[in-house]
Amino acid sequence: MDDPSGALQALPLITSEALDDLAPEWEALAAAVPGAAPFHLPAWHRTWLRHHGAAAEPVYLSIRRDDRLIGVAALDLQPGGATDLGDPNVRDYGGPLALPGEEEAVAAGILEWLREDFTRAFEPWGIPADGPWPAAFRTAAERYGWSFAAEPEATCPGIDLPATFDEYVASLPKHDRHELRRKLRNFEAAGAAAFERITGSGVGEHLDLLFAMMRASRADKAAFLTPERESFFRALADAFAPAGQLALGLTTLDGRPVAATLTFELGPTIFLYNSGYDPAFARLAPGLVSKARALRDAIERGFARFDFLRGEEPYKRHLGGTDRQLLRLRLEDRAGR
Repeated sequence: MDDPSGALQALPLITSEALDDLAPEWEALAAAVPGAAPFHLPAWHRTWLRHHGAAAEPVYLSIRRDDRLIGVAALDLQPGGATDLGDPNVRDYGGPLALPGEEEAVAAGILEWLREDFTRAFEPWGIPADGPWPAAFRTAAERYGWSFAAEPEATCPGIDLPATFDEYVASLPKHDRHELRRKLRNFEAAGAAAFERITGSGVGEHLDLLFAMMRASRADKAAFLTPERESFFRALADAFAPAGQLALGLTTLDGRPVAATLTFELGPTIFLYNSGYDPAFARLAPGLVSKARALRDAIERGFARFDFLRGEEPYKRHLGGTDRQLLRLRLEDRAGR
């Protein structure tokens, strides 16, 4: 592989591999990458392809240095160029995976593989602006004659969690702190309030309840939750819940379910994937209360971050979420024009 600048160290071997052959090493790599999300795992891509990937042309690139896997990229090769595999409507974060410090080599390897494949454009999306990938792809683009552009795509609000729930509440702005305490008191005064974290096969068994609450609580969620997406969610539960990576949080009042959250758990982070509530209890703010209880549970179990994922819903800011900007990158091989 050529390096016009001479600045890169010897680049690793980049090849395409079958998903199932690569999966065990891929999962081990994800466990070693601090910023990995469930959307980066082979189980995610396997599930998405089965339910939504009929038009995709998937390619899985492995990047190895001295026989050690240092990076993986899941791409969709379309006539107009390559992009990340998946759909931003259900996959919040995109981009490749790389061991810390290897991002530039992995980015350069991806561009070189695409050039050798005569794929002259690449558009990764869901790239955190505060992460290593924008700089890595910009540097690789400059060295290998590709243009580079970045544009805002979405935000993923999140919270770095303190040691206790009391510390978390105390960290909120005065108005939000007052409102959260008031709503928690009102909810708990209305009956016997409880929060249950359901795991394993119980997640799939409670999805009908979650779907009903999603449809009832917001019109846009009702429109989003097509039969195809219901089937996809059920498959995600089958793929992730047995490994302890997906949980359903059920908030009840006098034993009656009033709200539910669906969360991924990976490394130090809880990812709030979806939620719903029973509008019959709207006066008690069950949606916000259920998220606060999920936050408390995450803090008590020692997680370091709670990620609300994509969306501009006001409750994310009211609960202390700060924006994390996601970018869509656009790269084109100028030599291929």
